[in-house]
Parts: sequence; structure tokens; C-alpha cells
Amino acid sequence: MGDKLQYTLFVLLCTLYIMPAKATPQITLRSSADILREAEDYIIVEPSHSYRLLRQVTTITNLSPSQQIRWHLIKVRSAIATNNFGDIEAELVALLKLQHHEYFQKRLASILSAMGIALRRLGYFSQAKSLYTCALELDVPDKKRMALLINLAVLSRHMNDYPLAKNSYHEARDIALRLHHERALANVNNNLGTLALDEGDIELAEKYYRQALIGYQSSDKRSGNITAGTNLLLIFAIQGHTLNFQRLISPISALIDAYPDESKKALLLWLVNANETNLGKPLSQSTKDELILAFDRLESVKLQVLIKHYLAPKVQVDVTPSKSPAQLVRPTPAWLKANQFCIKP
Repeated sequence: MGDKLQYTLFVLLCTLYIMPAKATPQITLRSSADILREAEDYIIVEPSHSYRLLRQVTTITNLSPSQQIRWHLIKVRSAIATNNFGDIEAELVALLKLQHHEYFQKRLASILSAMGIALRRLGYFSQAKSLYTCALELDVPDKKRMALLINLAVLSRHMNDYPLAKNSYHEARDIALRLHHERALANVNNNLGTLALDEGDIELAEKYYRQALIGYQSSDKRSGNITAGTNLLLIFAIQGHTLNFQRLISPISALIDAYPDESKKALLLWLVNANETNLGKPLSQSTKDELILAFDRLESVKLQVLIKHYLAPKVQVDVTPSKSPAQLVRPTPAWLKANQFCIKP
């Protein structure tokens, strides 16, 4: 009887020891399709989470063509939202290889929109404009047309076409008001603020940025809160309004610290140190050296121009903006010539 009991206990212990090793993979392993769905769920409220999720997977050959299109599209959108452009061209190439699938044609307007933003950020301005023009000729619902108009307006500003930028923003704003679309309205107000700042109208820029921040907060879009928040901090730094700056800096800096965007961190460094000089605190030479390095990490030439004009004199740093991509004519890359929907070789 004792031997039987000992044997039974031995078998039970062996079973308990072996079971977790077999069960664990079934609990922890996630399919690519599950990861895709989660990335899509987070792309608006927390694109940095989508960016990290999708880069955990090295191959998606097990996904259907429509899922692969969705995968590459979300990778492009998350890279744009977090200013991570290291592998974005490869994703655009992968998208174009799937252009003949029905799902690609069904989502053509959204794909053209994302590709246009990516091309702008890569410096292909005329090619991006062609994509937006093409997309706006499609039969698209008001919400998509509004997004395309906003993208066209952003591009037009970078091409120094301010009349087209303003007209596109106001047309998009009319649609946003009609649809009661708070997030899009916040986006338009934020960009109208930037146009006002370009033109030196600080008070009007502040008005638009305040409206944008309120709109983004109500829609719970983290990247929007960061963008409008840093823009409003820039206004306060320009104005020397240190009290307003101190009230806003804590929540915005906390968002930026948790966000994988080096350009936003670079801008924050400039803003904080400009405010320090507004408070009468001198900057060390090592801090000034950090600002010079951070200047090169700012996300666009347009932003560099604004920082050089408004903040560089405050912190007593001499910086030179990069040569504007808008002044360059970049040939259409071979992979983009392969498209069969808009841009002609």
C-alpha cells in the first residue's frame, strides 16, 4: 500500500512538472492577426503602441492579402505618427506590390492619404501632391475628403503655397463643423495656428492653438495633445508668459517623455530652455551645445525656421535650418513609378 501511494505521488508530481511546459505556449503565443487587430485599435489614441506591436513580428506571410495591406498601412501610419521613418519606404514598396488586390482598390483613398504624408516627410513634395489630387478626384465620403484636404493643406504650406493651404483648411473646417468632428476640427485649428505663426500673427496663433488643445483633449488623442500642447508652449515661450508656460509644461512633458518621438523631445528641450531664459536664468555652454544638436532633430525645416526666428535669439544660440526640400526637385523613385493609379512615370 505504501509503495502504491509513493508511486501515485511520483506520477502526480511528474504530471504537474510537465504540464506548464506544454501549456505555456498556448497561453502566451499571439497570432499576427490578433496583433494586427490590436494595432488598428490603438492607431488613433496611442500610435506608439501600434508602432511597437507591429515591429515584434518579422514575417506576415501567413496573413491574407487584405490583412497584409492593412498591416503595411498601419505600419506606415504608426511610423508617421511617431516620426520614425527608418523603414517606412520599405513599407510603401510592400504596399505597392499588393496594388492589384481588390482590398487595395477598396481602400485606395486611405492608402493614397497615408502614402502622401509619407512622401511629404521623405521630401517628395510634388509626388505627394499628385497623390492627394488623385485621391480628391475619387468618389469619397465627406470624412475622407476632409482628411485629404487637411493633408493637402499641410503639404501646401511646406511648398510655400499659402493660398492653397488656407483654402484647403477652410474647406476641411466647413466639413468638420458639419460632421461635428472634434478631432478633425482640432487638427484644422492647430494647422491654422501654424499658418498664423508663419505670418507673424502671434495672438491669432495662440487662439487657434488653444482651440486645438481643447478639441484634442475631448477626443483623447495623445499625439494631438502633444502637438497642440507644444505649439501653445512655443507661443508662451515667444511671449515670455512664464506662468502660462509653467501651468502647461508638466502634463505635456509627461506625454512627450512616454512617446517614442525624438523630434518632439528635441522641441521640448528648446521650449524648456527658452522659458529658463525668460525667467532670467543663464544657460551653460553645455546646454547650448545640446540645443544645437537638438535643432537638427526637429521634424521639419519649417519648424527649424520658426525656432531660429523666435527662440534662438532668446537662448543666444546660432543655428542654421536645413536646406528646404521644397526647393529641390526630387525624381520619382523607381518603386513609386510602378503604381498604376496616379503618378505617371
